[in-house]
Amino acid sequence: MSSLGALQLVLLAGLGFALLSGAVVSALTPAVLARVTPWAPDRRHRALLLWSLAPLGLGLAGLLAALLPSLVALRWPAHDHCVAHHGHVHLCFLHPPTHAANAASWMLLALAAGWFAVRSAGSLAGLLRASRVATRLLDPRHDDAALGARVLPTETPLCLLVGVVRPAVVVSAGLIAQVSQADLAVMLHHERAHAMRRDTLLRLLAGAATVLLWRPIRARLLRALTLSAEQSCDEAAGRAVGDRLLVAEVILKVERLLQMPAGLAPAAASFGGDVPARVEALLEAPRTSGTLSRPLALAALATLGLLAASDPLHHVTESLLGALTH
Repeated sequence: MSSLGALQLVLLAGLGFALLSGAVVSALTPAVLARVTPWAPDRRHRALLLWSLAPLGLGLAGLLAALLPSLVALRWPAHDHCVAHHGHVHLCFLHPPTHAANAASWMLLALAAGWFAVRSAGSLAGLLRASRVATRLLDPRHDDAALGARVLPTETPLCLLVGVVRPAVVVSAGLIAQVSQADLAVMLHHERAHAMRRDTLLRLLAGAATVLLWRPIRARLLRALTLSAEQSCDEAAGRAVGDRLLVAEVILKVERLLQMPAGLAPAAASFGGDVPARVEALLEAPRTSGTLSRPLALAALATLGLLAASDPLHHVTESLLGALTH
């Protein structure tokens, strides 16, 4: 039972750190959103993306810190710490537990796995449906080299980026017939910016990494991330055409015109959406982007702090695991 018991302890520790990191990020997210709101869209998007990945990063860093003494002892047995601590569960690879795996603890892990499966099933099903729709839209026969997009022979007004790994800009013949060349150029520049930034893929990664956040907080964070991406692409389109006000005008013109094919949203980014906030930002003076040196430095310090505290964190984790598995 030693291998099974060791696996149980590692999984329980991982679950604990995942829940703890989700709770910490949920508690701090309102303050983070308030802090980054005045920032330029590009910088804000990078910061929010990093923060969206923080639950995953913090959970893994915490688990690594808790396992570090055991990993060190595995490489250098002279540093084995277990011999000095008797009478409790050891989260150790040199001295794995010899008792049978605790049934209640396995039930807890099974419930956690079931919850995650149920929570993820809807998202995965939606992504699969979106992928099937995207495959039909990305027919290479519709390529238009002059526009740098795929033009669908439909009257439904469409302008969106379709695809996750290799996204492509898609417009419809109906939209081209209803807007001017200048307006169409703005929309195409916006969608190309999404493609260059891989925004659809990043949005999916952020959604997966934040699955353990409190739902209302998670929704706020992902909405803010999506808005910052849209505003970043608006700024990119404004630089490309040399007129940010024209971008605002186009957004207002097509607000009620564009449509999103049913089921495509998880694998696409449309030109429409978040109209008031986007137009308001374009009517203001452009903000300087700056760098993310301070947030990155804080993240590095937090990681180093966890690793430096690995020994006490290891013992606290062992004590909690002992109370849980006995």
